[in-house]
Amino acid sequence: MIDVSFTTVAIGSAFFASIANILARTLLKNLRSQDILGINFLTMGATLLLISPIFYSFEASLLSMSLIFLIGLIDTVANFFYFKTFEKTEASVATPMLSLAPAFTFLFGWFLIDDIVSIPTLLGALAIVVLVIYFSADFKNFKQYKVATLIPAIIASVLFGISAIPAKFLLDSLDVINAPTLYMFRAGFIALFALLFFNFSVRDLSLKQYRIIFLRGLFVIAQWLLLYYALSLGSAGVSVTLANITPIFVFILGAIFLHEKLTIKKTISALLILTLSLLL
Repeated sequence: MIDVSFTTVAIGSAFFASIANILARTLLKNLRSQDILGINFLTMGATLLLISPIFYSFEASLLSMSLIFLIGLIDTVANFFYFKTFEKTEASVATPMLSLAPAFTFLFGWFLIDDIVSIPTLLGALAIVVLVIYFSADFKNFKQYKVATLIPAIIASVLFGISAIPAKFLLDSLDVINAPTLYMFRAGFIALFALLFFNFSVRDLSLKQYRIIFLRGLFVIAQWLLLYYALSLGSAGVSVTLANITPIFVFILGAIFLHEKLTIKKTISALLILTLSLLL
């Protein structure tokens, strides 16, 4: 059984991620992935840097600095494909494929850091992944789905799944950094790599787009701080699994605020996912 606080933290990450995903789709209707990538993380890194005296904690060494650099590099590529997924695809269609990350976290966690869970926990987590995909996947037009969503989403999922491993090692095994400091460095490195690789310009966006980017950044910061905190408390695979039940919250928020229709399929799937998440 997972501690209630651990479960709450990881599910909280999924809640904030659902809002971030919706805002990402709103931005990418008029922007390209490379247009938003650098500015998005530059904004978040600067926001955290301003308040860093409150939380900063880091024991620098060659190993810890190398791992942070590795996380930044992996997540730069992962975020490029993450945003690429939303360029031509609605959030409700893209999010399920992006929720495959836990499967890769379990796999690489087992091989690289001996992060092993019990068979019932593993089966429960994989059941959640399958239910999340079934919950909101749309295969009506598979050709378009494959080109616009499947390929970049799977690449993003693999990379996000891998990057959780060095993060878990830094936060738990080495215990040399806390969650907000790690995310501040991560955001800074991604902004730097985006500037080097994609040459973004701060003059290409409107004031309204900057406002949405800043607002979305606050939700993304909350999402990743909770995920990193969960990684420091428990299994990397379970943390990433619970943090990726985002379609459930997209569904709930849509029903409450947009009065979207509640289908039997989605309602039953949502209840099963939430139940398994709490009893994992």
